[in-house]
Amino acid sequence: MTGRGWFSVREAGPGVHLIAEPGHVNSYLVHGEEFALLYDSGMGIGDIGREVRALTGLPLLVVNSHHHYDHRGGNASLRGVAAEFAVHAAGAELHLAPAPGEWLAAYAHLAQGLRERYEALRAIDAQGFFLTDSRVEVRPVPELAHWRIEAVRPTRLLREGDVLDLGGRRLTVLHTPGHSPDGLCLWEPATGLLLAGDTLISGSFFAHVPGADVAAFARSTARLAELPLGTALLGHNLRHRESRGFVADVAEAFAAVRDGRTRPVRSVDMFGVPVLRHDFDGFAVLTAAPAAAREAGGEGP
Repeated sequence: MTGRGWFSVREAGPGVHLIAEPGHVNSYLVHGEEFALLYDSGMGIGDIGREVRALTGLPLLVVNSHHHYDHRGGNASLRGVAAEFAVHAAGAELHLAPAPGEWLAAYAHLAQGLRERYEALRAIDAQGFFLTDSRVEVRPVPELAHWRIEAVRPTRLLREGDVLDLGGRRLTVLHTPGHSPDGLCLWEPATGLLLAGDTLISGSFFAHVPGADVAAFARSTARLAELPLGTALLGHNLRHRESRGFVADVAEAFAAVRDGRTRPVRSVDMFGVPVLRHDFDGFAVLTAAPAAAREAGGEGP
C-alpha cells in the first residue's frame, strides 16, 4: 500500500490495484500480460496518470463505468498515457461535456465538510473503539480553486458482451443501467471478479439523480446476483470490497423498492437534495422525493 497525498494505492486482488480517493471514488487498475486496464479515473483532483505510470508500463485501456464527472475526471491526465478511452455506447455523447463550475463548487464544499466530519468521527473513535483505518482515511482536501474536469472524447464504444482481452485475462462487458443509462460492469469469469462502478455501493445508492431508474437498477442487480461471483469491487466509500451475499441483498432491496414493499423516510442526499431514503442492512437506497417534498425542502412526515 502506498499513499501519495490524495490517493491511497494498494493491491485489491491478484493483478489488481485499488487507486482510491478515500471517501470519494475508487478506481481499479487490472494488469494483464499485454495490456493494463484502468476502470474509472476518479475526480481529477489528483494526477491519476502519475499513479498509473508508477504501477505499469503496459499499453493502457481506460474504461469509464459511466459518464458522471466523478468517474471520468482523471481522463485528461491520462492523455498520452492511455491508448484508448472506452465507454458504453449508450453514454458516448454524455462524455463530451465538461463539468460545470457550479457542480465543481458544490462538490468542493461537500468534500471539505466530509473531511471535517471524518476528523470528528476519528477523534471519538480514538477514545477506544478503533474502528477507523488510517490507511484509507478520508483525505484532507487540497486547494480546488483551479480544479477542472475536462471532456475527453471516447475512442472506443463498448456494448453488452464485448470481451476485453488484456493477455492472460479476459473481462466481459455487462451493461448495467440503473444509476445511469450507460452504466457498465466488467466481469472476469475465470476468477469471479466483478468491477461494479456505481451499480454496487457500500453506502447510499443514488437512484434519484437524472437518468436513474429504479426498475432498471432492480434488473441489473438481479442479474449480477446470479453470477458465480467471488469478489465485487465497488466504486465508492471506504468499504470497497463485497461478496456474492451482498449482491444478493442489494438485488432484493431494489426489488422491494420497485414493488413498494418498503417504508421510506424523507431525507436529503449529500448535496442537500430532498429524497426518500429506504434503509437496509448496511446500505440505503435514495429515490426521488415527491414534488411537494422537493418544494418544501424535504421536510415533514
